[in-house]
Amino acid sequence: MIRKFIDRCKQYNKVNENKNEKVCRCFNVCSDDIKNAVTKGAKTISDVREKTKAGMGCGRCNASVERITYKAIKNR
Repeated sequence: MIRKFIDRCKQYNKVNENKNEKVCRCFNVCSDDIKNAVTKGAKTISDVREKTKAGMGCGRCNASVERITYKAIKNR
């Protein structure tokens, strides 16, 4: 049962990975904004936060911001 749930989560992530999803609702930051910050020279999560303000409000999006930032840096 848990295995099925994990598999569904992985499928959901793959489907939504390429969409320009809204990541930070506090500052209206989308995944493309984070990717653009990395493209324009952000090398760390702190750099991305400085440029986009993502994750600096309520903090609920921190895991997503980190995930998208790491992927963007890896794919550079």
